[in-house]
Amino acid sequence: MSFVRSLALVTLLVMCLRNRAVLLRRLATLVELTLRLARYSTIRWVFKLLGLVMYSLVLAPAFLKVAWYYATSANVKRGLIYGAQARNTLDLYLPDGCETADMESSTPMVTSRKDEEKRPVVIFITGGMWIIGYKAWGALLAQRLSRRGIIVASLDYRNFPQGTVGDMIADVSNGISWVLDRVDALGGDKRKVVVIGQSAGAHLAATAILRQTEWLARSPNTWSPGSISKFIGISGVYAPDDPQLIEHFHRQGLYKNVFWSIMEAGFTGSRASEALPRASPVSMLHEQAVRQSVHILPPVMLCHGEADSSAPPEQSRTFANALRGVGVSVAEHYYAGKTHTDPFVTDPILGRDILLDDIANSIFGRRVEPFDEKPLIPRIFVSLARKFVPF
Repeated sequence: MSFVRSLALVTLLVMCLRNRAVLLRRLATLVELTLRLARYSTIRWVFKLLGLVMYSLVLAPAFLKVAWYYATSANVKRGLIYGAQARNTLDLYLPDGCETADMESSTPMVTSRKDEEKRPVVIFITGGMWIIGYKAWGALLAQRLSRRGIIVASLDYRNFPQGTVGDMIADVSNGISWVLDRVDALGGDKRKVVVIGQSAGAHLAATAILRQTEWLARSPNTWSPGSISKFIGISGVYAPDDPQLIEHFHRQGLYKNVFWSIMEAGFTGSRASEALPRASPVSMLHEQAVRQSVHILPPVMLCHGEADSSAPPEQSRTFANALRGVGVSVAEHYYAGKTHTDPFVTDPILGRDILLDDIANSIFGRRVEPFDEKPLIPRIFVSLARKFVPF
């Protein structure tokens, strides 16, 4: 018995040391990337960081409730690896009673289910200004979608300066491919696989889907946009080659040299005329390769707050017009008086989740009875937090 106990103690010690080593490596990477990013920083960034800290502190009671669910729920499968690059991981949020096969396998076992027992699948790509995105930012949305019987895969991807827009798009594309390969094993419905992107994540997801039409023509064995039943963009950016948008970002603190560097246009923008259209969903719709494959593009729903000062709602309107111009079906939802963070963060915290209702109705193709979501914190905290929000 003493031998067994000793062996268990040694095993526990090894696991702790291994976890500590992983933590130290991640901390070292974070410090390295922070120092690299500091080259681009200005005093305005410091104030925005302070605003973000205050915003997070005021909403901390709500965030801690979501974090507790994320860290402890048996329905959340965290850190599944979908690719070979850094941060190529995702989290799975499963509805109650949802059984899955081994997701880590390269050839996952297919679970046989009747069509009526299969569940919709959402692939979620979070925002974060291409710099501070993280898969756990989608935990509240994913939790509430899973309560409605929807399987959610929330993707992580390389952020700047660890990667540039081409790396991010490749990561998102690989993540989508990973999920599509495992829909049956998840118990998902292949007829209802929806990609949702928020803010910068909406830009990356839309770009990945459009660029996939080009890659599919070159390599027929890769995933097809036709496998996606719908794309939903939330508060997205779809025309990064628009000079007015670049000036707007510059005034908001995402300075041109940073934005150009993210978009692979060079620190001074010397390659902007070539690089930015390649990362612009609006401009890509004019490319011959995309126009020839427009028939496999999924229907689109765009959601945007009318008072969004970070990603102007005109971005969604411009993208919607461009999509209709090539024959893609588009639905638009604009929320009066709502800012960049209201539909995705503060409204759900208050329990008034109009965005969630629109998403659920779109996924199921019918009006879904809204859940009685309780506020996570009193309204006064949200009102105070809105005074500090840097977005």
